Amino acid sequence: MPHLVPCVIQALSGPIDAAPDLREAGRRAGAGTAGDEEAAPVTANGEKSYTGKILNVNLSTGEITVEHFDDQFYRTYLGGYGIGARLALDRIPAGADPLGPENMLGFFPGALTGTPLFGQRFQVVCKSPLTGGWGDANCGGDFGPTLKHAGWDGIMVFGQAATPKLIHIDDDRVEILDAGEYWGMEAIDCEDALQAKYGKKVTGKNCSVALIGPAGEKLSLISGICNERGRLAARSGVGAVMGSKRLKAIVVNASRSIIHQTKDTLQLLRAELNDFVKPTADFFRTFGTTGITAMSAHNGDSPVKNWAGVGIVDFPEVEPLKGPVVNEKMEKHYACWHCPLACGAESKEADEAAKAKGFAYPRHTHRPEYEAAAAFGTMNLINDLDALIYANHLSNQYGLDVISAGATISFAFECYEKGILTKEDTDGLELRWGDAHAMIELLKKIGRREGIGDVLADGVKRAAERIGRGAERYAIHIAGQEVPMHDPKHQPEYYTTYKLDPTPARHTQYEGNRRFGLPPAVRDRTKAEGRGAHHKAASEYMHVVNAAGACQFIMMAANTAHIPEWLNHLNGWDLTKEELLRIGERIANMRMAFEVREGGNPRKRHVPERLYGGPGAVLSEGPHKDIRLDTETLELEFLKECDWDVETCKPSRAKLESLGLRDVADMIGV
Repeated sequence: MPHLVPCVIQALSGPIDAAPDLREAGRRAGAGTAGDEEAAPVTANGEKSYTGKILNVNLSTGEITVEHFDDQFYRTYLGGYGIGARLALDRIPAGADPLGPENMLGFFPGALTGTPLFGQRFQVVCKSPLTGGWGDANCGGDFGPTLKHAGWDGIMVFGQAATPKLIHIDDDRVEILDAGEYWGMEAIDCEDALQAKYGKKVTGKNCSVALIGPAGEKLSLISGICNERGRLAARSGVGAVMGSKRLKAIVVNASRSIIHQTKDTLQLLRAELNDFVKPTADFFRTFGTTGITAMSAHNGDSPVKNWAGVGIVDFPEVEPLKGPVVNEKMEKHYACWHCPLACGAESKEADEAAKAKGFAYPRHTHRPEYEAAAAFGTMNLINDLDALIYANHLSNQYGLDVISAGATISFAFECYEKGILTKEDTDGLELRWGDAHAMIELLKKIGRREGIGDVLADGVKRAAERIGRGAERYAIHIAGQEVPMHDPKHQPEYYTTYKLDPTPARHTQYEGNRRFGLPPAVRDRTKAEGRGAHHKAASEYMHVVNAAGACQFIMMAANTAHIPEWLNHLNGWDLTKEELLRIGERIANMRMAFEVREGGNPRKRHVPERLYGGPGAVLSEGPHKDIRLDTETLELEFLKECDWDVETCKPSRAKLESLGLRDVADMIGV
């Protein structure tokens, strides 16, 4: 029998209609796996940053249960994918089909999400259909805070509905409803329709929606889950998992508007605002992440021409992607819920010149983030800003991961250049570098799974397998997932995290933060030795940031990392910085344990030579001229620091037991 964390479970027969007070009912039930210790609920004056409740919905049976967890559970795993990893290990059977009913699709706000402090993100977790192992995706927007305000620390969705469904959460009332009228709708249009029915103007309550577009419905393995008209939990194929369950949307109405609104908390918030690094904060507030696109193309951080090019040589015409130029197309800035940084922006309606080119994006289209601008822009040698804004809009409508979509288009362009794909294969499209119209038309086909788009809709690994004829040589991925827009030759730690993190090809598990007392980073990018200790600590720090629901850019803009003070203040804890990093280490080990339990071995993953300057891929010019990373040293140092087996990546039993994870050691056979 799998280990189950201490909780109180309340089972309900079918959907909740006129729900009782579930918190009180949960206390009465007394049906837990580890005694009758009660969860610590959020009281009227907001004593905690968590609610103590997680929702469990089975779409096959229609059963809805509510599980209550105690203070120690949150102190041990925080929130986000900390809670998600613990529950995924316990609830997803080993060997489960990622697109089958046994897989869990979990939505977990961070430990700080919904409070006045800076942590408003949520994580989606599952077994990934894209990689076959651990899957997670991180997202901002208002869904995480609204879910917490409705009284929930997470949702676990199991099973598969026979027909399209949506889950409606109205504080303590939960229903599974038919969604046939919404199936087939594009994501932004569908969200608008759901807001028209359940939004604040109708219900008087705050409303947020998480949903899939056509790509998720059609099980594209590069599809994500949308909220707030274009914010995506994009990676790991989470949209396909939601589509496999025939779950179109989760709609949340919340009566409350904040957790832990006290004078002391607001004073803590003001102190943090005064601690911002003004130049960094001002940059992100003005330009967002898009502001680094042109600079990154020139300094070598951004990949060019499917990772084969050199920015200053192959793509010197990058000026139209500079922050001030991009902002000329924007109308207003916006922020995630309760965030003072406001690094997002929305566009004006496309002007007549853009419409004449066929790039008719609507008003309030999200400004492309750096990853989108680079994936569609520098990777494909496209500097038409209208085309990039339109590509971002289309991706948000279809519910596509912009990193994977842009990289897949770049792969197709190179296959066309090499003669592997012809016009007969591409439905008559001429896929030439720099052709914005070809990029847009191919993106539409991918989002709709039409023609050549059906071949490409599951990412470059599967596309190369379907195409054959040597296409795999140009498929830049790690374990099936396309690589983010940061070149490891520019910062070698990205090589290590791309290859060895449980979710391959992810850049959000490492951030070279020089605060929080971490070991210093090695600044010489030609040197591999001495990076292991810093990388381990920096990774654990990012696990804390993600589990707290904090934003990486807020953390970059702050002089110090206040997460321990925030959590202690909100919950009455006494966590030290060292204890918090220990929690990050615990989460990292749970994620890796899930990956190896499902048969994964990151050490054996193939990394394309273009990412590290392998034989035949060493550049002869540009910022990365003659750079070839010592990959073996990078990998071994990191694995040894983590106490993970250097051949299998399995965490050692001693390490797992020291983290209170003896049951996980038994689970993976160490």
